Amino acid sequence: MRNDYMTTVERLYNTAKKLPEPVVAEILDFAEFLQKKMVIGEVITGKEMLVELAGGLENSKTFSGDSIEIQKRLRNEWE
Repeated sequence: MRNDYMTTVERLYNTAKKLPEPVVAEILDFAEFLQKKMVIGEVITGKEMLVELAGGLENSKTFSGDSIEIQKRLRNEWE
């Protein structure tokens, strides 16, 4: 079958068949990562509005207190 008539999935499959197993495992890991990324994106953009996420950190120890103090704490974390 010529590349002109092959779907992307068919081309990927034919290419992967010729690669060593560790490389194919990396491709699979990456594909699964992209799949999860798409699902997470669909959940956030499809079902939740940004305003619904507001206040999600109000009980967080990291982000509680004065905003200036939070910034200092976060900046000092890397020193």
